[in-house]
Order: sequence, then C-alpha cells, then structure tokens
Amino acid sequence: MDFHPDADRRALIADAFSRPLDALLPIARLHRADAKEPWAALAELGIFGIAADPAIGGAGLTATEEALLAIELGRRLAGARVLATLMAAHCADDDLRARIVAGDAQVAPALLSGSALSVIDGAHADWLLVRHEGAAALIPATRLTDPTELDDGHWTAALTIAAAPTDLPWASEAATRRVRLIEAAALCGVAACASDMAVGYAGLREQFGHPIGAFQAVKHHCANMAMAAMAARDATTFAAIALEQARPDAAFQIESALLLAIDAALANSRRNVQVHGGIGFSDEADPHLVVKRAHLLVEACGGADTAAERVARAEAPMIRPGKNR
Repeated sequence: MDFHPDADRRALIADAFSRPLDALLPIARLHRADAKEPWAALAELGIFGIAADPAIGGAGLTATEEALLAIELGRRLAGARVLATLMAAHCADDDLRARIVAGDAQVAPALLSGSALSVIDGAHADWLLVRHEGAAALIPATRLTDPTELDDGHWTAALTIAAAPTDLPWASEAATRRVRLIEAAALCGVAACASDMAVGYAGLREQFGHPIGAFQAVKHHCANMAMAAMAARDATTFAAIALEQARPDAAFQIESALLLAIDAALANSRRNVQVHGGIGFSDEADPHLVVKRAHLLVEACGGADTAAERVARAEAPMIRPGKNR
C-alpha cells in the first residue's frame, strides 16, 4: 500500500513546474499595485491542464501530481483566481474544460453566505466557482446581480459582493473532493512559504553579534513552523494517494488534510511575522503578504470552522492491509 508520492513523481513536478514558477510568480510581484498573474505563460506551462485529458491538451496526470503542483503554487502565493481556475476544471463540462486548459477562461472564487455572494478578484473572470459548506458550483460571471466593490486590493485581491443566484448547479461529490484537495495543497504551500521565509531571515538577521536563528526562542519557532508545514504536506499527499487509489477513507483523509493545512497556514504566517519582528508588521514586508494570502485562501474555502465540522461528520473506514486497495 502506497502512502506518499515517490521520488520520481516529486521530481517530475520539480522539473516541469517548480523552476519555471520561480520566474513566473516571484513573491515580489505582490508589492505592485497593478500585480497580475501571467495567465498566458501559466497556461502555456500546462498549469491548468495537469490532470486534464491529453485529447484537449492536458497532461493526463493524477490527483497526486495535481496536489504537488498546487503545493508549489501555494509556495509562491499564487492568486485565488489561478487556484479557482485549476479547481474549476473538475466542475466544468468538456467545452469549458478545454477552454480552461488553453488559458481562454478564467475562474474567480466566490463564497455564498445567505443571499449574498462574496467574489474574490472577479474583475477579469469569465466564471465563478461558488463555495458553500464544502459544496462547489460553477456559474458564468454574467449571473452576478448588482455587484458592489468592498475592497480594491487591501487583501492582495479585489473583493466584491453581489446578490446570489437561487438555482446554483452544485457539482458532484467527486468534483468537490478534488476542489478541497487542491485547496488543502495550496494552503500547505503557503505554510511552507512562511516557514522557509522565517528560516531564511533567522539566518541573516543578527543581534548581539549572532544570527537570531542561534537563539533558542527563534529556533523553537522555526522548528514548529517546519513541523507544521511538513505535517500538513504529508497529510495532503496521503489524501491524494488515497483518492487516486479509491480507498474508502479518501473523503475523510481529504477533509482532515484541509483542516490541518488551514491550521498550518494561519499559524505559520503568524509565526513568520514574529520571527521578522517589527518589520514583519510592515505593509512593505513579505511576511505581511503571506498573512494576507493565508487568510484570503482560508476564507475562500469556507473557513476553519466549516472544515472542522466536515471532519467531525466524515466517516473514517477501518483500513485492513490487502483488503481496501
């Protein structure tokens, strides 16, 4: 029984995506007021078609490779619209999926609350991926009614509120599981980004003639961050393997991984600010961006409370060696 992706699968994502993403999505881009994701370049790289059928230009890879890619996107604080478009491919029909793979359709995340729809970064979106208590629905952006801008970029994305349509076409459970797996993976990447950033700064910043990483209090923070990021990543890749192999506990593992990733992203982003000290609170500092992106993605997936409720409701079948493969 496999529990995590092997070295070959991890190397595939590193070689095909990680290095190009360093150039396409530097964190410094988020300090610009007019920061935009390089959509055509991301589509050409194959981001949106990693799990799509090769007949429409996709790579035909599995949920595991897609999760590994989402972790790398999270590490670079990819925009919510990039992640929503990656998720939407699992909720779309064949025609829209082909357009997503080609980079011809952009999808913004939206959160349903009562009769209101909160949209994140929806200005250039063609479709909206609506989330509500774990469920997902894909609707044309033209169905928004009376949109009102709430914030023009304070959270590194514009926020809009509008009246929600009443007849949302909710996606299948299989599709929403893939959506939640991608959300968990992206938040794992955010947690890892915060951890790496804190460790890097602790090795450079000096006090009393020594790097601050030499002091016990900072060491403990960095160690806790590394362990939180690692635990979230391992839970998520384990969930991806479980889904790929159709194990009976796959749904439980995905819900658990998402909750763990939410906790890791929020906790690590806070600790990263503490390690950076006073500068970490500055709007010009990178830790500030990580905090904002962590909170934005957590809210986009429905929040920690609803994730915890789904874990509590999910069934965890007993796995017997050789029986549940």
